[in-house]
Amino acid sequence: MALALTVVAGVAVACSGGTPGRSFKSGALLDAGVRVGAGAAGTTWPVFGGGTDNTRFSALSQINTGNVGHLGVAWSAPLGRYSSLSEDYPVMTGRTLYVSSSTDEVMAYDAVTGARTWAYAPQVDFTLSRGVGGYGVTVNRGVAVSGGNVYLLTFDDHLQALSQATGEELWSNVVADAHTGAYETSAPTVWQKLVFGGDSGSEDGVRGFVAAYDAGTGSQVWRFWTVPAPGQGWVPKGPHGGGTIYMPPTIDTSSGLLYAGTGNPSPTIVGTSRPGPDLYTDSILALDARTGKLAWYHQQVAHDLWDYDAASPVMVFDAVLGGKKVRAVAEAGKSGYFFVLDAATGRNLFPPVPFVTQKHSPPTAEGVLECPGSLGGAQYGPSAFSPVTRAAYVTGLNVCMTLKVGPASPGTGEKDFGGTSSIPPGLPQTGTVTAVDTGTGHVLWARTLPAPMIGGATATAGGLVFAGDAHGTLYAFDARTGEQVWHAYLGLAIGAAPIVYSVGGTEYLALVVGGSPLSANFGWGNVGARIVVLKLGGSRITPYPPAGGSGA
Repeated sequence: MALALTVVAGVAVACSGGTPGRSFKSGALLDAGVRVGAGAAGTTWPVFGGGTDNTRFSALSQINTGNVGHLGVAWSAPLGRYSSLSEDYPVMTGRTLYVSSSTDEVMAYDAVTGARTWAYAPQVDFTLSRGVGGYGVTVNRGVAVSGGNVYLLTFDDHLQALSQATGEELWSNVVADAHTGAYETSAPTVWQKLVFGGDSGSEDGVRGFVAAYDAGTGSQVWRFWTVPAPGQGWVPKGPHGGGTIYMPPTIDTSSGLLYAGTGNPSPTIVGTSRPGPDLYTDSILALDARTGKLAWYHQQVAHDLWDYDAASPVMVFDAVLGGKKVRAVAEAGKSGYFFVLDAATGRNLFPPVPFVTQKHSPPTAEGVLECPGSLGGAQYGPSAFSPVTRAAYVTGLNVCMTLKVGPASPGTGEKDFGGTSSIPPGLPQTGTVTAVDTGTGHVLWARTLPAPMIGGATATAGGLVFAGDAHGTLYAFDARTGEQVWHAYLGLAIGAAPIVYSVGGTEYLALVVGGSPLSANFGWGNVGARIVVLKLGGSRITPYPPAGGSGA
């Protein structure tokens, strides 16, 4: 549905490396468009997405469609007495599994036996921000390992380097001002002796940025502000901003471009004080990874009134269109549309693909029903891409919400929604898994599940797609047909996707379970904090107890 708003031309954008804003037309609601300006994981899973391309594809095939039913527990371990709401995506290298907790602890485990080799608990001030989505909770989505160091972004905005061998803190640098409400959720990205990250907190009026730091010292090399400072350009005076980064940036090693998705503008669901398209919110940004210079941007939602961040991580892969190979980037937006773009220009390779229920209209004081609602279609959960099927696998939340325009934020550190969002009683709250042909944009298959699919997907050369739901069930689907070939109830809400690795000829599937703030706030599943590692022929899978419970 087209959005009725006043067109404002020539909105200035005070961003490092940016360009002046351009006029736009109403009706560009779900694809505001573009302005031009590493391979599959092997036996290890050394970076967030398996490889630098963030496709979450494993070339391992020991676990496949024929034997996945024999998966059992190799080992599991709790992730700390005070940790819950786990959204961590582990990494594995050198037979060591690195896991983080919601309270920014980092633990190293033997990837085969589960023996813990070291643990690090930073001194973190959790009082300075309202936390994820303004819900007042904390999460950490992983670490990066490179050059003998483990890199961690803490909730109170420190970039830290730890010894990979011992967990000893080597240095710690402040990268943002936590007093503004800014916080860190994402795993860092490391490439060519640079560490990349951003800040989180669009719903709290935080000003977003992407930055690069020296991997040896933590000193800043460059910073790209995604939106103007408060009171400049389109951003109103006061504690407003947006465009923050919730997941790891992606590096295309063939071009040296960095890709990152940005969050919503603020105030979030009332736009009268922020005319224009609100660049560069709800956008995919392509930056020179060495300098931070903007190459192009593609805005998914102009003048967002629904909290439709481009929150999930960007993938990079080779698409084949009409027999021709095209380097592509893709991202599943909270708008419920999956975007596949030319990696060099940011232009659509085909129209955005819907993967959840769509019903759009501007919020009012009386309230309107919006689908997929402010919880989004994809949330932060990463999609996966298989070079075998040439399909992308997108998980989603079918959760329509009532949006009401209301008063603006009272000040820094408070929600900057400019209204309220709520789930109407009686409406179904389901999840989706959708396979998209990356050469045509056609949906190959789609499945609806009984609970929201928050944590994302992982694909393997064994012909499988793994994804978990907010109730605590881990599913395996046939990558070609979408047939559900296996599932197991783990007892704890799943807010992340598994990784796949192999040691000594045995393939393992590792997953952090325990939920997310959404599970806790909407009662979708039990919360906790546990790493669970599966293998063929492992012990029987039984549900794990919630935080504060008793049991295995």
